[in-house]
Amino acid sequence: MRSSSLPLGFLALAGCCSVLVFACGSTKNSGFDDSTSSSSGGSSGSSSGILGNPTAEGGAGKPCAPAPGNYDFPGNNCDDDGDGKVDNPPTCDDGLAASGSAEDFAKAIGLCANAAKDGYGLVSAKFTRGFGRNDAPKAEQHGVLPKFGNVIKPREGKQLGVLSTGYAQEFNGGASTPFGGTTGNEGSAGYKLNGKDWWGFNPLFPNPSGTAPPGFPKAADGCMQGSDVNDVINVKLEIKAPANAAGVKFDFNFYSGEWPAFICSPFNDGFIAYLTAKGFNSGTPDNMSFDAKKNPVSVNNGFFDRCTASVDTGCANGAKAGTSTCPSGPSELAGTGFGIDGAWCGGYPGSKKKQSVNGGATGWLTSQAPIHAGETFTLELMIWDTGDPFLDSSVLIDNFSWAEGEVKVGTDRPR
Repeated sequence: MRSSSLPLGFLALAGCCSVLVFACGSTKNSGFDDSTSSSSGGSSGSSSGILGNPTAEGGAGKPCAPAPGNYDFPGNNCDDDGDGKVDNPPTCDDGLAASGSAEDFAKAIGLCANAAKDGYGLVSAKFTRGFGRNDAPKAEQHGVLPKFGNVIKPREGKQLGVLSTGYAQEFNGGASTPFGGTTGNEGSAGYKLNGKDWWGFNPLFPNPSGTAPPGFPKAADGCMQGSDVNDVINVKLEIKAPANAAGVKFDFNFYSGEWPAFICSPFNDGFIAYLTAKGFNSGTPDNMSFDAKKNPVSVNNGFFDRCTASVDTGCANGAKAGTSTCPSGPSELAGTGFGIDGAWCGGYPGSKKKQSVNGGATGWLTSQAPIHAGETFTLELMIWDTGDPFLDSSVLIDNFSWAEGEVKVGTDRPR
């Protein structure tokens, strides 16, 4: 149990754990300023538009060519699908159950079309315990929510999807939710649900559990990384691309309870978007969500900057000590369960060190990758605990869509 290596001030509040937000590699965690929050896949240091919109008139300067089986791209002034309406992509996430099926999860994230009915879109959807698995995860690990905390709202439609190594809910979600009421307003990173520790002493599964794809988990540059994964949840989506699509894209927001004590440690949880498509990576399956240094999504990713600035980080044994930058601050964490003040790394009340929130997040990001028009491919959205089953992480998914024109692999802030 890794908490045994923490300082006494940390152990005193171990039940209030939350998310991690700093990069490793120097005492100032240099991976967390805006200069590293750039698009990947061959771009240089700045986020210079690889996720920009194509031009009007059919995208990339092409004339409109309406046809059934096309996706109606918003903003290109074309009736792409020939239904008599211009720029009207469908929405489909109103009234979905919070604990719905994988098909409901697909609708919540914006994947509305159905291949059997529309000629493109969802072929199948399934929740599993990881890559190559067919056994189901715990139902509590996935959810459909109208918001996440006090600040974060869906990127499209009325709901978003949540995957978690713990409970896919927010902190203090209201009287009708598992975290509502005067005794149940516990959170998703370090609190209790029905008497069970949320942050880890009663994990959802035995240790280890679940399966990551070959080559994962993958360490961030300069960091150690555990090899086993636990509490894995994977939503495997089989999808047929529209006849006029050149790429796929979606938005995500990663939260982790590893921050600030376990930065650049063997225990850093991970999220990947594992794409198997003929148009991507020469047909070789791989992750399509990473930062400019090809670091996978974890607390060590260059985009992880929703946290408390100017506090000590990496104080646990096996972690890399540093000082946080967190230019975006912790305001987006309010009400999520990943933003409660705690005595992390000596920042307890009465000490000379600054107190921090006990968690962090990336904020919303957009990942995109090329696919072939009309091909059937799989996208597996997967999150896991690394090294042990303690200290949980969650990822929000929304705004699934298609891309046209030239599509490069990359992750960047949405425009």
